[in-house]
Amino acid sequence: MPNNYDFSKLQNVKTLEVNPMGWINPISIEYGVDFDLSADYYWRVRGTQHTFVIPVPRMNYISSGNYEKHFTEVLEKFGEEYKGWKEIGFAAEWMREYETQYRRFIL
Repeated sequence: MPNNYDFSKLQNVKTLEVNPMGWINPISIEYGVDFDLSADYYWRVRGTQHTFVIPVPRMNYISSGNYEKHFTEVLEKFGEEYKGWKEIGFAAEWMREYETQYRRFIL
């Protein structure tokens, strides 16, 4: 089920363009940190509501500061999952929610 987050809670939302394989490129990513709760990065594809969340220390460790690479890799994996859901006709309600948000972005 898509995880929605109110980006107005983030004080410094940044954007970055990425070019994941299997997507209509370029894709604009919106991201920022919410330090009020648990110091997590919140990010999403601009034009969607589904929000990916990753703790700041984890993001810094796995990305080594290369956020573009991290976002690209996650979206490529997500795109493969999405295509699997498409093959079975978006059988579950939560799959249809993703389909509504991402059909114009994923090839």
